[in-house]
Amino acid sequence: MPWLINEDRAVKAKLQGLTVTDVNAPDGRAVAVRYRVPESELAQQTFPLIVIEHAGIDKADEREHRGYVHLPYAPEGADKWWNPDDPSYDVTKSPYIVEFPIPYDLRYRIVVFSRTYWHDMALAAALAQHDRIPSRFGFLTIPEDGTVRRLDLLGGPELVDTRDEDGKRLFRREYLISVSSEMLPAMATHYAQAQSVALDFEYYLEDVTEPQTPGH
Repeated sequence: MPWLINEDRAVKAKLQGLTVTDVNAPDGRAVAVRYRVPESELAQQTFPLIVIEHAGIDKADEREHRGYVHLPYAPEGADKWWNPDDPSYDVTKSPYIVEFPIPYDLRYRIVVFSRTYWHDMALAAALAQHDRIPSRFGFLTIPEDGTVRRLDLLGGPELVDTRDEDGKRLFRREYLISVSSEMLPAMATHYAQAQSVALDFEYYLEDVTEPQTPGH
C-alpha cells in the first residue's frame, strides 16, 4: 500500500491536460506538469509550466478515532467487495476489519509559471473550475483504492511578477492545497464472513434425571 505515492500521482494527474492558445499556437499549447524535485533551472524550461512542491504532512487529530472499523474500501491490490453503483451498499459488509487508520492532511504548493499575462489569466480561470482547484467542494480521486478524497484550497491564487535566471519576465501564480489521507495498518485483516448458522442442540443436551426425594 504505497501511501503518499498514490496521492502524489493523483495530484499530478488532476493538473494535467490543460492547454493555452496564442498566435504561435492557435490550436493549443500543452501545459507541462512536474514536481519540483528533481530541480532544474527555470530558464531551461518551456512555458506555461505547473510545478508541484510538497508543503507538509500533518496528522489530523480532529479526525482521529480509536478502536476497530470495517474499512469502507479495499486496500490497494486487494479484492474489491462492493459495486459502487449498487444502492444496497453497506459498509458493515466489508470483509476488511482494521484498527482505525491514522488520518493525515497532505499539503501541496502548486506554482503556475507563464511568460504572458494572457496565459496566466487563462490558467487561473481553468484551475478555478470544480474539477481542478475550486474554492469549495474540491475532491481528489485515488484510482488505486477507488476512494475520493477531500481537497481544500488553503491559499491563493497569489500572483507575483518575477524573473527567471536569465532575467526574462515570468508570471508566477501560487496555490496551497490540502488533501485528506489516512495511513492504514501494516495489514488489513480479511475475515471470512459466515454464510449460515446451524444450531443442533443434540450436542448440548445432557441427561437429566428426576431429582430424588430424600429418604428414597
